[in-house]
Amino acid sequence: MPDSALDILKMVLLIMLYLFFARVLWAVWSEVKAPNARAGAPAGHAPVVHTNPDPTPSGQPRPPKGRHEVPARLTILEPKERKGAAFALTGVVSIGRDDDNSIRITDDAYVSGHHARVSPIDGVVVVDDLGSRNGTYLNGNKLADRRTLKIGDRLQIGYTVLEAQ
Repeated sequence: MPDSALDILKMVLLIMLYLFFARVLWAVWSEVKAPNARAGAPAGHAPVVHTNPDPTPSGQPRPPKGRHEVPARLTILEPKERKGAAFALTGVVSIGRDDDNSIRITDDAYVSGHHARVSPIDGVVVVDDLGSRNGTYLNGNKLADRRTLKIGDRLQIGYTVLEAQ
């Protein structure tokens, strides 16, 4: 084969290699940007959190932070669509899909009807899993029994992550 034909084949191979890498980068970029594009997606893509009543309506201050390791509120960290919503821990706070929960999380298949309960008892705040099928996680560990909730602890229920403050 003449040298000119080999040079042309090398260039074709090099162009195909660049096109392959460009396609891989495009696919990765599309996956990374997909959650932002789905902010208003239909059910099944991102959980929707409803509250009874809205804990932080516009124009009103958020519930105060806790003191001395005892949290006074739960704040949503994820999903990003609901980030910053805060719920005062003045009484029992129930979390789940059903309408009678204080914090309703809909459109998340991993959340039970009555999933977890956070309640102040004798000067501390405790969290209980209410027999949910997929479990409640405190700082990444699945709850097996009642645990004390401290400031900075993260509670995960389905895709929703709440921080004790």
